[in-house]
Amino acid sequence: MSFSLAPPGKPSRILVRGTNWLGDTVMSLPAIKEIRRLFPSAYITLWAPASLAALWEVTGIADDIISFDNNSGGPWRRPYRMRKRLVSKDFDLVVLFQNAFESAFTAWLARIPMRAGYPTDMRGLLLNIKVPLTQEIRRKHQVFYYLAITDFLAKVFQIPASPGTRPADCSIPLREELLNSGKNELLSRRLDPELPLFCLCPGSVNSDAKRWPVDYFAELADLLIAHVGGQVVFLGTAQEHALIETIRSLMQNRGSVNLAGTADVVTAMAVMKLSTAVISNDTGSAHLAAAACAPVLTIFGPTSPGATAPYGPHSYTIQGEAPCAPCRHFRCPVPGQPCMRSVEPGTVFRKIQGITIPDP
Repeated sequence: MSFSLAPPGKPSRILVRGTNWLGDTVMSLPAIKEIRRLFPSAYITLWAPASLAALWEVTGIADDIISFDNNSGGPWRRPYRMRKRLVSKDFDLVVLFQNAFESAFTAWLARIPMRAGYPTDMRGLLLNIKVPLTQEIRRKHQVFYYLAITDFLAKVFQIPASPGTRPADCSIPLREELLNSGKNELLSRRLDPELPLFCLCPGSVNSDAKRWPVDYFAELADLLIAHVGGQVVFLGTAQEHALIETIRSLMQNRGSVNLAGTADVVTAMAVMKLSTAVISNDTGSAHLAAAACAPVLTIFGPTSPGATAPYGPHSYTIQGEAPCAPCRHFRCPVPGQPCMRSVEPGTVFRKIQGITIPDP
């Protein structure tokens, strides 16, 4: 099927294959919102991992969500299992934000008539709306990588572009009951949402090298408590609970709270929204803070902010330096983790003060 001579009919049932990672999901939000603008009357279904389903529900963008978990059979069996679910929905367009052969193959198996995405990972033959991946797109922030897909769809379906030059919007407005849930979580831990509150996110699921040293997190937490009367909340996954307990054991002050594994992604976002600032490694938590419109400072070392820094008006970065950085190693091969060690707690503390205390 080719759409080079005439535009196809506008789709009424659209499937969007979201990304697998939290940070990428937040960065794709402006493009998902644009799909809703392009096709206001279409029934839109999000296809994403079960771990991200609750976040998609909070956005309110999609009419339906198809999720899958780690027990779905892996890359060899999952396409055939997913095919049955997709066929029953009678989609006429699938938009692939995830760059993987599997998702394109699954959409092809399901015989979805229009299949749009970048022709990467040897999947060009499976797509019939192929979005050109230019060097200009590669040089931009990743939010525009996803928006380039929707820009191309607008051309294919001959839909006028968005009026004006509105900034890409990665925010997720939280309903009052969700914010109250975050407040109740804090109150149950004897924390006062009206007092200065700082969220620290010391984990990093996809790279040990991106973790700021535990003793530095402990020192920063003590500085926040001692010098600004801050309350400290640690956020993370259940797997990061022990890591955070190690940090808390190094602190001189004992007033911090560990919510790793107890606060789900939506509650964590509500707590971030209520906070004075979030300090995070280069991981999904930093992007979640940006989605919550909370001031967030992301610490970079083996990676660079570049195209994947949290995107938003309240997002800030600090970059560690070392002769070997950036390297993108999963574990630092150099003793002492020099790039992350170069970002001292006092430097981060002063940066946070500059972010949260307005100029006179």
